[in-house]
Amino acid sequence: MIFEEFKYKDTILVVEKKEELPSSFKIKSYLQNIKIMEDKNIPQKDIQEVLTHFFNENNAISETIKDSITKIIYCPHERIIIIITSMGKDFISKRRELINSYGWFFFVSKSGDSTQNGPVKNNKKKKSEPVRREERTIAIESYQFEDLTIPLKEKENMRSLYNSKEYNQYLNLMRKKKFPRCP
Repeated sequence: MIFEEFKYKDTILVVEKKEELPSSFKIKSYLQNIKIMEDKNIPQKDIQEVLTHFFNENNAISETIKDSITKIIYCPHERIIIIITSMGKDFISKRRELINSYGWFFFVSKSGDSTQNGPVKNNKKKKSEPVRREERTIAIESYQFEDLTIPLKEKENMRSLYNSKEYNQYLNLMRKKKFPRCP
């Protein structure tokens, strides 16, 4: 890990070089774009040249978004630049243009803590599921009808009857033979 500084307007941005990044940064679009860069033989420019051109001459990304950048992390071996910013939708929409211009994949992250273990994942609250009571067999009896043996089970917290094997066996049996039904 090597730390450098890059001056943009009145702010000094921390530029960090990493030799290897966690696999969580290698998202589907990263893999697709790396393949495109290799197929089109897009050269990878030097990081200082990229940063200088990006901040001073590039008009694809607005000034307000450039001002919101707090940190830049890059990995030359992986061809990825991670931009730490609170506003990053423009990077995603202009990603193809940036890749063609610089030969780097631009990954946007919201906080500096995310770079240690990969991108930040939203901790959504899990919806409370209704409590399901377990179906337990209390007693089993066998019912013999001609050459067919049907196990009769007495269950606690039983699921609906028509979704069970036993119900289908009884239904098929009643359809084949005409049984007198109790009222």
